[in-house]
Order: sequence, then structure tokens, then C-alpha cells
Amino acid sequence: MNLRSRILRCLLFGLCLALGVSSGAPPARAETPAAWNRETAAGYLDERAKAWFEFGRANRGQGENKTSCLCCHTVVPYALARPTLRRLAGESQPTEYETRLASETGLRAAHWKQLDTPRFQLPYDFNEDKKKESRGTEAILAALVLASGDRAAGRDVPGDATRQAFDNLWSLQVAEGPRRGAWDWLNFHYEPWESDAAGYFGACIAAVAVGTAPGYYKQGTDAALDEHVERLRSSLRDNLAAQNLYNRAWALWASSALPGIMSKDERQQVVDELFAAQQPDGGWRLASLGDYKRLDGSKQDEKSDGYATGLVTHILRTAGVTTDDPHVAGGQAWLASHQTKKGKWPASSVNKDRNLESHIGQFMSDAATAYAVLALAE
Repeated sequence: MNLRSRILRCLLFGLCLALGVSSGAPPARAETPAAWNRETAAGYLDERAKAWFEFGRANRGQGENKTSCLCCHTVVPYALARPTLRRLAGESQPTEYETRLASETGLRAAHWKQLDTPRFQLPYDFNEDKKKESRGTEAILAALVLASGDRAAGRDVPGDATRQAFDNLWSLQVAEGPRRGAWDWLNFHYEPWESDAAGYFGACIAAVAVGTAPGYYKQGTDAALDEHVERLRSSLRDNLAAQNLYNRAWALWASSALPGIMSKDERQQVVDELFAAQQPDGGWRLASLGDYKRLDGSKQDEKSDGYATGLVTHILRTAGVTTDDPHVAGGQAWLASHQTKKGKWPASSVNKDRNLESHIGQFMSDAATAYAVLALAE
């Protein structure tokens, strides 16, 4: 956007404020944003991690090999956000749930070839397609969890478990055909994490994992790794235009972690689209980032939600948009004023009208709270 366009947009925004209407312009920045409670946020995330580890349907394997499967809604966002809360509190030691998550993830990475056995068990193993999808999904999420743990611990190089997880990841990357560079990904037709389009989202996570692992990837030092990474970049580049805004937002995050995925103009276009999708109150709503229809026929929530607002604000920050920008400032102000007394940021499913206080109904709020923490800590 050139200077003239920015000036015109600001003038239009001022006129809209005077008239009391919205035109997709950024919300007015709060003079004194409300404070958010880090302690209650940490308490909620710990409580939900504990609940996931106790959730029988998440259990896999037997005896000393029994673990809880990785998930996009609770423990993976937990792994990203909980170290940030510890840093803000001046605490150096991982929580018991961080430690357990890293231990279980490392155990399964080390026994990768044995996962399709009763001792370990794949997340879903009721047919061959779901076995492939389970392996691909777990490989990506494991790499991100372990890479994030290494970075949070201040390591200069990845640990052995992280390197093993990346070896597992690359062994499953599609080498040829229209899906070259991507992975099999779980699809239960649930948006936005387990759907027809979620394979692209998964590849974005893989790119974030590569860029997160300390000292793991430096172009030109390992020809085989260069080839894997370039396949990944090419897959994300070639399929970018066909994605909804939700996936393009993840591609923006991926391109910030692993350069070479998007051009400067493509990055700015996604930033501008995210700006335009911001609600007048400063937040974002997940239902507006894709063409989502609830399976039970109920209407999508019309209000801003914690998941979309936390995620988008965090992604904008990773893309270099500063906190002085009114869009980021508006997102942070919305988040600071919408944390509940329990410490969480509520968000609802785009698939069904669920009880938001039930265990499953809180999955979206689990992810929302983690990304809200990341957005507010930056």
C-alpha cells in the first residue's frame, strides 16, 4: 500500500468514526488497555493440559509406553505458550505437563517404527488411510513440540529427540506428484484442523517447526535437508493462492519462520486481508477466515473470538507488524479486555454449537488461550 493510499485510508477511518460506522478500518487504539492476568492464564492452561492427559479417549499404547496423543487444540498450543508464561513470571523450570509432553513425544519419536503396534498405537488405526494420516500428523506436531522445547530451553542446537523427530518427519514427506512436499494429514471433515484443506495447514506447521528448531537448518550445509526444505517451500508457494484466509495466515507465519515461502508482495497482501477482516471492536472471528458451515445447521458466532484474535494478532507480530500499528494494538486491547475470570479466552467451534464449558467444548478455548498469551506477550 503506497503513502497516498494509507493517508486516504486514515482519513476514511476518521470519517467513519465520526459517523459511527465501520469500513474495515482499524479500531481506535485504547488509551490504556486493560491488564491481563498471567497467573490465571497459566492456571487454565495447566488445568487443561492435566485434563487432556487424563482424557481416556486420548490414551494410546500400553504400560510404560502409554501416552496421550498430540492435538492441535490443547497440548501443542500449550507447548508453544507455557514457556512464555514461565519467562514472564521469571520461572526457569518447565511445568510437570511440559516435562511429560516432551518425554512422551520423545518416546514415540524414538520408537517411530513401532507405533503401529499395541505397545504404542497410532492415534487412529482403524484403516490404512487413517494410519498414514496419523503418522504424517504426528510427525509434524512432534517436530514442532520438541523444537519449541529446545528453543525455550535456550539450546543452541536441537536435542537428540528433536533430530529424531525431524528424521521421522522427512521420511514421510511426499516426494512426487501433485502433493509433493506435503504430508498425509488427518481428515475427519472438521474445520479448521482436520479437514480437506488442513493438509496445507499441517505443512505450514512443519515449516514453523523447521524455523523454530535452534541451529537445525542452514541452507547449503546439508544437501539432503536442502532438498526436503525446498520441496516444502515449493508446496506452500505453489498452493498458496488456492487457500482460504485462515490457511494463508498460517502461511504468513510459516514464511516468517522459514524465509522463501512467500514474496514480499504476497506477505503484504495477506497482512492487508487480515487487516480488512478485523472487526470494529478490534478482534477477529474464525468463521470469517474461511467458508465454514456447521454440521448441525446452527449459525456461526458473529462476535470476535479469542482463537482468531489471538492467532491473527500473534501472526501479524511474527510478520513484523509492530504494536504501534492500530490493527495489532486493537487486537491486543481486545484480548486484554476479554480474558475470563478463569483465565481463558473463549472461542467456539465452527463445526457444531457446543457447550463451551464441556471438556470437548473447551478445545477451541484451549488453543485461543495459548495464542492469546503469545499475542499479548509480544
